[in-house]
Amino acid sequence: RVDQLKYDVQHLQTALRNFQHRRYVREQQERQREELLARTFTANDSATTIPMDETLQFNESLQSAHRGMDELIGSGTNILQGLRDQRVTLKGTHKKILDVANMLG
Repeated sequence: RVDQLKYDVQHLQTALRNFQHRRYVREQQERQREELLARTFTANDSATTIPMDETLQFNESLQSAHRGMDELIGSGTNILQGLRDQRVTLKGTHKKILDVANMLG
């Protein structure tokens, strides 16, 4: 009997919360509807401006960073290629030195 009463209380509390939530949502919708109906709209409302300067500056900064990263990657690629070329040259020099050393005994 106690378990049944606990279940009934939980069920009723849940139903009450659902009812309160629906009521709150309905009141909020009515309030928003009244605000829209009471609002006066003008042809050139000043609130319709878009801050383009900030957006353009941000876009230019991103493009500049992108170019900088491309240049950095290109520079790194050139450095790696130079190191590879030096390695080949040093290997050839090392081989020639070993050949000369072997000839001399």
